[in-house]
Amino acid sequence: METPDDQIRRWCRDDDQVAFDRFYRVHAERLWRFLVARGVHPEGAYDVVADSFERFVKTVCKRPDAPVALLYRIALNAATDSWRRQRVREPGEAADPDQLGVDAGEAERLVEVDQLLADLDESEQNLLLLRYWVGMTHREVAEVVFLPEGTVRRRFAELLGRLQQDGRN
Repeated sequence: METPDDQIRRWCRDDDQVAFDRFYRVHAERLWRFLVARGVHPEGAYDVVADSFERFVKTVCKRPDAPVALLYRIALNAATDSWRRQRVREPGEAADPDQLGVDAGEAERLVEVDQLLADLDESEQNLLLLRYWVGMTHREVAEVVFLPEGTVRRRFAELLGRLQQDGRN
């Protein structure tokens, strides 16, 4: 099975639009879900995803060794500005499905995620969201946050242990 790294390398090397389209279809939705979970309005999240992919396309072929990590680093930087401008709710605040443009079930899940993340610092929130909300592997998370994979695994274990002790599993 072709990995995201392989898809982007093929796109950079051969200008293979099909490979890029596959990469985009998988990662655009994952990235959007991550941004919405972080509090960006869904409409604004689409803009951040589009902006992130535009920046990604301009830079990835220079160093296509970790494209997923590069995409998320770009998106986190772009989202910082978006959060400042478009945050529609504070963490833990009830999510209005109509305001967010999501269904009631998704709004409930966002509130549950907020409650889980409420007492964590931003780096811990990003680790959990990237791993469990977006579904990245430990290796992918490590690439995004610029840490060795072993450190990410250790931090996850410590964080999950702490959450279980607090009764928030």
